[in-house]
Amino acid sequence: MRRIASMALATLLTLPAYSASVWKVTDGENTMYLGGTLHILSPQDYPLPEEFKTAYSQSDALVFETDIAALSTPEFAQKSLQMLTYGEGASLKDDVSDKTLKQLEAHLAARGVPVDRFMNLRPALVGISLSMIEFQRLGLTSQGVDKYYYTLGMGDGKAMHFLESPEQQLTFISKMGEGNEDAYVSYAIEDVKRMPEMLGDLKDDWREGDMAGFFRLSMEDFAKEYPDIYDLLLTSRNNNWMPVLADLMATPETEFVLVGAMHIPGDTGLITQLKAKGYSVEQMK
Repeated sequence: MRRIASMALATLLTLPAYSASVWKVTDGENTMYLGGTLHILSPQDYPLPEEFKTAYSQSDALVFETDIAALSTPEFAQKSLQMLTYGEGASLKDDVSDKTLKQLEAHLAARGVPVDRFMNLRPALVGISLSMIEFQRLGLTSQGVDKYYYTLGMGDGKAMHFLESPEQQLTFISKMGEGNEDAYVSYAIEDVKRMPEMLGDLKDDWREGDMAGFFRLSMEDFAKEYPDIYDLLLTSRNNNWMPVLADLMATPETEFVLVGAMHIPGDTGLITQLKAKGYSVEQMK
């Protein structure tokens, strides 16, 4: 790693932003902006790079992965519990080995969390919960880019579109680790242990728009070790989104598309796919 996380977080405030994770997409007539986002940030990460503000001000509509407001409804919370937790008579012990359970127990004990709280969680939710615990420990307590612009757009009366339904997104998430539960939980534990060292570099790469560096740090090893999950969470969804983006590009309105930064780079990332469709894609500077 290029620097420890504490040094990186302090440096973030002074780095010159020569570019950012925002791209201008055109077909000769119509324009769309594509922004790679982080879903959760620390207070020190604001203000966001100026390129985000520029793309927002020049757009008529916002496009998000899914309906952010719907994710906070009681109905969606109930659906999530049904899909991401075990029913009566079943538990995490049914899907992971004793070795992995001991690994999980030791990791959680170091963070003051009883392992019993995790026994009803399916592997997908175990991975998410481990990440959220680590995010909080590292000071990531603020809304991410998506929610920030969703709130801003609601106040400004911007039109909004969504690339998938909350139920579709939940289905993708629930399948994480399916068929390979033990290895997935073990990987999730080791992955969050690396987070303090990686976070500063990931934020630097995101803020500077270095998607190649971002991909190397965040997804390259995962894509090699778990190609099926990588395809499920990123490639398949990118493929599903492309026809929607093409339809939006055909309209005279200018859209600002905000999706998780992991959807941007790579051979099956949105930039590669947009260029393959003949669109001009230029990183904003």
